[in-house]
Amino acid sequence: MEKTDMCNSSMVSTSHDVEESWDDEFQQLVQTFPKDKSFTGMNLYFFQGFWCPSIVLKAVISCQKHFQAFDSDIIIATLPKCGTTWLKALTFSTLYRNQFAREKNPLLTYNPHSLVRFIDYDFYFNDTCPDLENCTLYQPRLFSIHFPYASLPTSIKDSNCKIVYLCRNPMDTLISFWSFFSRLRGEGFEPVSLDEAFEMFCQGINEFGPFSIMC
Repeated sequence: MEKTDMCNSSMVSTSHDVEESWDDEFQQLVQTFPKDKSFTGMNLYFFQGFWCPSIVLKAVISCQKHFQAFDSDIIIATLPKCGTTWLKALTFSTLYRNQFAREKNPLLTYNPHSLVRFIDYDFYFNDTCPDLENCTLYQPRLFSIHFPYASLPTSIKDSNCKIVYLCRNPMDTLISFWSFFSRLRGEGFEPVSLDEAFEMFCQGINEFGPFSIMC
């Protein structure tokens, strides 16, 4: 199983534990958000126009409050299952092509997700205000993110950093989404048929949905 599979499996199985660990102030805040379940069984909260997975909601809010972008930063923005891994590898190899001999490129050894980190999942998940001044060995800094432009940290939108955005045919995205996340549904959560997944996807009820908000 690849690292992404293990990470997403862990996300589904621990989402309830994360919610239970939220402090009282945050618990009161999320009570004001509409709530639903994705076809993986994960709780979703409707936050700023998109369905945010409960496991990362607090990290998203912390990221919005505290992340300070540099003008030299590059941000990869995608919806899940739209080619994120491929784009990370392509961007990393292009951006840092002069820093490594071909036979020593880190992509030959490490998964792209280890080299291009998610701002929310990898940095703000366990620390509400991490020190990102020297968070990477490579310059300029390269990050990845899933949530839509309107919800990006203000410092990203106000800076001169570059945003690399990738979209995918929605029909292909749905099939990939359903196939991938059906293997990672929560314990005791019954499988969802493709027809049911189609209806939920069209309503935008999926991780970081609706699809249209990213297009």
